[in-house]
Amino acid sequence: MFTDREHREPFEYSEDLTSLTVGAEDPENVISAQRYQENDNDLLLSTSDKEDNGTRASNGSSTSAYNAPSDLISPSLISSQTPAETSLVNTGGPTHSSQSNFSLDDLLGIGVTEAPAPTPPALTLNSKPVLDPGTFQRKWGQLALALSQECSLSPQGAASLMNPQSLIRHMQSNYIQCIASGGQPPNYKFFFYAQKDGATAFFLVECIVNTASAKAQLKIKADDGTAAEAFSTLFQSALSKFGLS
Repeated sequence: MFTDREHREPFEYSEDLTSLTVGAEDPENVISAQRYQENDNDLLLSTSDKEDNGTRASNGSSTSAYNAPSDLISPSLISSQTPAETSLVNTGGPTHSSQSNFSLDDLLGIGVTEAPAPTPPALTLNSKPVLDPGTFQRKWGQLALALSQECSLSPQGAASLMNPQSLIRHMQSNYIQCIASGGQPPNYKFFFYAQKDGATAFFLVECIVNTASAKAQLKIKADDGTAAEAFSTLFQSALSKFGLS
């Protein structure tokens, strides 16, 4: 039968081969792009499996290669990847954990700095303190010494002590009262007191001034020892301005 066909139609297969498609002689083995689109199970095939199918469809032709339909790599298909799959994609950028950043900052000495402690409120004094000499003497004997310091007077202040009352008036303008004074050049002794504003706490001061050296020796006692340093700062500030105005 095969021989009869060859003799009966010797040129039947001599048509232009360029008009033929690869594998057209067996339609059952041809896998069209439409079939890929309609068959969801085909999405599970790897590229290598599809290449094998394409090779079988071409009846062994070495020049045939499988090209995946464009709809298989459409944006909608890419967006359907699960979070687990997309998390595996490396975008090429460096990744650093916040813990590593903090550790590096600490090593370089530029770590997060702690907020500074709040500044305590400035000490203010009662403008009209009242303390009688007997109470002053009793407190002076009972209270422990809080501070003992030396400070300087301006040359003008030392010269102004030729009249001791000028120092008393100057300190009163700073809410510090004098309860007793005495001495003769070059040494003068003064006892001052002041009261913390809004409280019953008093500050007591013994101030011995040497006009020759323009130095003052201070002894401070206080009902509120925690505020003694702040009061000393106020007292020395007022004393340093004596004779300058």
